[in-house]
Amino acid sequence: MEHLIVNNTKIEYEVRRSTRAKRLNIRIKQDKVMVSVPQGVTVTEAKRFVEAKRDWILKHVLDWRSQNQQRQKKYVTGETFLYQGRSYPLFTRGVAGRTITVKFTGDCFWVELPNTVPQEDWPPIVKEALFKWYRVQAKRVFQERLDYFARIMGLLYNRLVIKEQKTRWGSCSSKGNINLNWRIILAPAEVLDYLVVHELAHLRYMNHAPEFWNLVGEYVPDYPIWRKWLKDNASQLRYDGL
Repeated sequence: MEHLIVNNTKIEYEVRRSTRAKRLNIRIKQDKVMVSVPQGVTVTEAKRFVEAKRDWILKHVLDWRSQNQQRQKKYVTGETFLYQGRSYPLFTRGVAGRTITVKFTGDCFWVELPNTVPQEDWPPIVKEALFKWYRVQAKRVFQERLDYFARIMGLLYNRLVIKEQKTRWGSCSSKGNINLNWRIILAPAEVLDYLVVHELAHLRYMNHAPEFWNLVGEYVPDYPIWRKWLKDNASQLRYDGL
C-alpha cells in the first residue's frame, strides 16, 4: 500500500496492474483510493500521476470523511434509522427487569433497557441490540422472499447464509448456497427482490450473459431501477452508523 501526504493528511492508495486499462486511472470509493495501471506504465510513473492529482484526491477523500462523520450515530432518542427503505425515529427508555428489547411499531423503534443501567452507558448497548434485531429481521424476511422466488422460478437452492460483506451484496456459490448481506434489510423491499432473483438466476446461469439478465427481467421487470438504486445508495447502506 502506497501513501501520500497532502496538507498533513495521510492518504493511502493501492496500485493495481490492469490488462484492461488503456490509461492510468484513479478511482475513489469512500476513502479508498485505487490506481489502475495499464501495461507499459511503470509504478514510478503511476506515483507521479497520483502526485499530480493530489489536490483532487484530497478533496474527494475529505468530502467523504466529512459526510461519514455526519452520519455517525449516537444511539439516542431522536435519531433515525433505516428499515426497508424508510427512516424511522428511535426512542429509548428504562424499564423494570433485566431484559433488553427492541420493538418496531411500524412508525418508530423502541429500545427498552433495565433501569439499573446508567443512561450514559446506554448507547453501545442500544447499538448492539439494534444490530442483533436487524440480523434477525434480515434472516426472516430474506428467507420468505428467497423461498417465494425459488418456487415461482422453479429453482432449488441449498441454503441461505446471512453475511456482512464489505464489497458484495450477495453471491451464489457452486454448491447452491445463496449468500446475502444483512444490510439489504435497510434498502427498499424492491431492492431485496431484485437481489434475490439475481442470485437465484445464477443457479441457472453462472455468468451475466444476456440470458441471465432476461431471466432476471422476467421476474423483476424494473430491475434496472433497483440495480441503479443499489449502486447510488451503497455508501448509505454500508455506513449508516451500524
